Amino acid sequence: MLKTLTMATALALLPVIGLAQSAPERRPLLMAGKSTLEQRVLTRPGAVPVARPGADAPEGAAAIPPLSLLFVYGRETAGGEDWVEVGRGGRSVPVGWVPARTVIDWKQNLVVAFTDRVNRNRALFFKDGEDLRRIVEEEDAGAFARDTLTAIQTGTLAADAPVIAAEPPAHVDISRQFYLLPILDWQEVWFPDGFQALALNVAATSEGADAPETAPEAAPEPDVVAEGYRTGVVFVVDTSISFDRYIRAAERVMTGVRDRLVKEFGPAAPRFGLVGFRDVMEDGSPDGYVSKVFAEPVADPDQADFLTALGRLEASTVSNRDFREDAYAGLRTAIEGVDWGDAEGRFVVLITDASPRTGAQDGGASGLGTEQLRLLARANRTAIAAVHLETPAGAEDHARAAAAYRDLTDYPNIGSLYFPVAGGDVAAYEAVVERLATTIAQGMRPDTAPAEVTPAPAPVAEALERTGLVGQAMRLAWAGAQQGSRPPELFQAWVADRDLANPASKALDVRVLITRNQLSDLQATLQAILEAGEATRIAPGDFFGALQGAAAAMSRRPDRVAGAEARRLADTGLIGEYLEGLPYRSRVLELTEDDWLAWSFGQQREFLDDLAAKIRLYRAIHDDADLWIALDDDRAGGAAVYPIALDALP
Repeated sequence: MLKTLTMATALALLPVIGLAQSAPERRPLLMAGKSTLEQRVLTRPGAVPVARPGADAPEGAAAIPPLSLLFVYGRETAGGEDWVEVGRGGRSVPVGWVPARTVIDWKQNLVVAFTDRVNRNRALFFKDGEDLRRIVEEEDAGAFARDTLTAIQTGTLAADAPVIAAEPPAHVDISRQFYLLPILDWQEVWFPDGFQALALNVAATSEGADAPETAPEAAPEPDVVAEGYRTGVVFVVDTSISFDRYIRAAERVMTGVRDRLVKEFGPAAPRFGLVGFRDVMEDGSPDGYVSKVFAEPVADPDQADFLTALGRLEASTVSNRDFREDAYAGLRTAIEGVDWGDAEGRFVVLITDASPRTGAQDGGASGLGTEQLRLLARANRTAIAAVHLETPAGAEDHARAAAAYRDLTDYPNIGSLYFPVAGGDVAAYEAVVERLATTIAQGMRPDTAPAEVTPAPAPVAEALERTGLVGQAMRLAWAGAQQGSRPPELFQAWVADRDLANPASKALDVRVLITRNQLSDLQATLQAILEAGEATRIAPGDFFGALQGAAAAMSRRPDRVAGAEARRLADTGLIGEYLEGLPYRSRVLELTEDDWLAWSFGQQREFLDDLAAKIRLYRAIHDDADLWIALDDDRAGGAAVYPIALDALP
């Protein structure tokens, strides 16, 4: 089911005013220099639509809600003032004319989302971009941020301060409460230690209060934060022939953990689930399964299904292709293929002794590479931890496995949840699983003292600390949703995408508000590029010619496709204009014919494999109805939107 927008002050339903529904269909105006992108605006407070430019608004006429996203159908000047004709786009008729001063031109679909509130300070919003740049590049930004936050919290912020608001004390999770913080402009700034940041000019809903809140702020109480919060843990266990003795060890330690946590937490104990995975055999067929759900993290006070499933988990009796296993197939099943019930904190714990197969070209059933699987987990509010047994038999595989799992389990602003077990020692392995499950469970109860355990090796202790921070981030995100936390009610301001006091931590994620139709088009575009690359492997010089033909075949206006002399993929007409000018470097958009011809076969193969993995990620996002937001009842389906991360773009 599509999400319904709940933030009453942003993108609310637009009033339909006295225009006949039988009017002929009109298309919005195009942006200057664009052949497909239509002009869009965001409304300011007080935008009251009228029937014609210069007309007075009828008494009692309702204003369009602030920050409503509208398309532009006309521009005129009347009575010495500029006017804009606006509407919802698509097949709907315009809703009327509004003064140009009551709207903001929005040239790109860029928005920002607050990152998890751990390892960073609250973001500060500045009146002027120059003030933000000066403080970042010329002053002690950390001291300024700390002093300003103290003044906001105590209600003593000076009226002439350059900061007009701060991020709310409680975290605002865009996946739980959709909000709109559109980017109107941006520029690069540099901290003295070399960190680069983006200074973003954003708009936010304003109820006519442009001044900051000066009353002291109240932070959420820890016991309130924890009440009603539930955690789910799905163990994804290697069931290949080499893992037999570790399966029985897993059964022992997980049974003990379950008994202790059920006793400690009662019905509120973490919900446990279980997924098994293995690789296919030499002939390409699976030994029973590649990934299989044995138990789901349902609300079972006794965890009886989980215990029964542990007893049914058996290792394969035949050898597969090589030492690697299809761990990513098991992880994708855990992320998308289980019922998490009421678990808001979601952890997937991988347990294996082998490196993963990544992507379809590598023989992986998930079809996803490391980056795409990590992004899919984040889209589903799921953290991945990896317990890697460095057994003597897999000595040549250890470095490859460690690199993949460190990258896969990297959690924004916190770090990797990677747990190596030296030598594959069974006792050490059981201790790691027990400590990890306990740490995740304690994340539900911030007032619970850590259990007394023997010291863990440094890499494990550090990963456990990071796991606790991830649990805290999940709990705070849930608490913010319960308390109805909202973005600051300012209208237009500048904000840095990194923590002013700790620029290594990101405060804001830049995302693209993409429609379902656009994502479908992007998927089709990458598929065309992939097929052109596969078809010209023997004659790579024909690749750009094949792209040109694909662009002409896919275009609704072949006459607008660039000529055969196009030397950059961005010029072929394949890539949508909505990706141009974004604040990131696109490997696809920057690809030139000279680059392609200079690449080795392996480099070309890597490029195409990455496209294939992104296509599968887009399909997963496109087909997950719970991820999409319907801006209003008339803009569902292909016009629903999703704030996709820049990292997910090609």
